[in-house]
Amino acid sequence: YRSITEKDFRIIMVKLIAGLEKNIGDIKETMATDRMENKNRHEELKNVINEIHNKLEDSNARLEEAERRISDLEDTIIEKQEADKKRDKLIQEQERRIRELSDTVKRNNIRIIGIPEKEERGKGAEGVLEQIIAENFPDLGKEVNVEIQEAQRTPLRRNLNRSSA
Repeated sequence: YRSITEKDFRIIMVKLIAGLEKNIGDIKETMATDRMENKNRHEELKNVINEIHNKLEDSNARLEEAERRISDLEDTIIEKQEADKKRDKLIQEQERRIRELSDTVKRNNIRIIGIPEKEERGKGAEGVLEQIIAENFPDLGKEVNVEIQEAQRTPLRRNLNRSSA
């Protein structure tokens, strides 16, 4: 076991302190670099968050605009449906008035709905009516003198959405 002189002890201590100072300097430098890197990352994250925030605001604005347009379109559809209902009622009323006028002008009319057009070919509307009367009311021609003044086809198709009366 050997003893060291005070001079050697001081030299060793100075070397140890110098080494510690160098290590502390390296640590400070590393910490400063890390701090700068963290600061840069923090700024990058802030920028990314701002971009996401801006995109979210843009998306929300577009969504609100789309919702407004959809609402406007729904309102327009409702208005058009109401206008269609009014138009259909007006058409029905006008058709009823036309029938009334036709009945008034031509006296007593019989309306037979649903006779296919092919049955009318060759015979005409009057011939088809005479055939229907003969088949369904055989005694009518014998008891009363029935005279067909006019027969015409109206309408070409029956609209099932409207009443026939």
